[in-house]
Amino acid sequence: MKNKANQQLPTATESIDKQQADAKKASNVLDSPFLLRPFKFWLLSKSQKELYQQMLAQAKKVDILKKNFNKENIFEINHFNFWYSHRTKHALKDININIKRNKVTALIGPSGCGKSTFIRCLNRMNSQIEGTASEGDIYFDKGINLASKQIPTLELTTRVGMIFQKPTPFPMSIYDNVAYGLRSHGINDKKTLDAMVEDSLKGAALWDEVKHNLFDLGTSLSGGQQQRLCIARAIALKPETLLMDEPTSGLDPISTSKIEILINQLKQQFTIIIVTHSMAQAQRVSDETAFFWQGSVMEMGPTKQMFTSPKNKKTREYISGKIG
Repeated sequence: MKNKANQQLPTATESIDKQQADAKKASNVLDSPFLLRPFKFWLLSKSQKELYQQMLAQAKKVDILKKNFNKENIFEINHFNFWYSHRTKHALKDININIKRNKVTALIGPSGCGKSTFIRCLNRMNSQIEGTASEGDIYFDKGINLASKQIPTLELTTRVGMIFQKPTPFPMSIYDNVAYGLRSHGINDKKTLDAMVEDSLKGAALWDEVKHNLFDLGTSLSGGQQQRLCIARAIALKPETLLMDEPTSGLDPISTSKIEILINQLKQQFTIIIVTHSMAQAQRVSDETAFFWQGSVMEMGPTKQMFTSPKNKKTREYISGKIG
């Protein structure tokens, strides 16, 4: 019989890792469509079920619907705070802004001020990172509170598409890049796929350049074309909002100009939120501008007003180049 004193006990690190894994599995069940939750719940361990019940109770405390949500807005953010590293890094501080529907909103500010963190909270992408925490409310579309988990994460990331700084085409054909999301949503009829792929590539101003080479690798395109392919892939799913995190930062001036023209065309169908370090770009493409500084929004308003007569001293200093 083994001596209990000699049995190896789990280390602190192993214990933390298990807690994080359990929390992740419990969170995944909460993110599932409502009708699937009971089935997934019974697959959890006892500790995971307890965590799920705690998360569910917390979600029920959240106001699910904002009754006075303004239909002219796509997002209303109230007293929102966000932390990394188990609340040791306070990245977003008491954010209170509204994002208007079918407008382009530019987020400006120096590196590390919270712009990219903010847009990743709008489709709950940041909630997938271990050790993050948030407080406050982000209301979406008709006033649904994202913290209530009434919108499953998969549905949310479909309705709020993301375009990253570096183009991220899949290692497959141009056609399959655009069709990938459509197939994952159960659309497999060839005629339907053909029509939707063509419409999406036209919507991204790429069709005329690739229509004779649809089965070439997406990664064989130029940088600007790859970014437009990623936009086509995103808009194929008909999102309400497109998040763009510095989508032209690595592109040449001609490709940058094409993306900017495309942004102005797309806002007729989608709400666009763009992070940019270029104040000239913000003035060219956006209707509204928000200035971030050290995790806070110092000022927000119509772009023309922000750049000609900013009200906040920090905004004036940043725009004039005195700080940044």
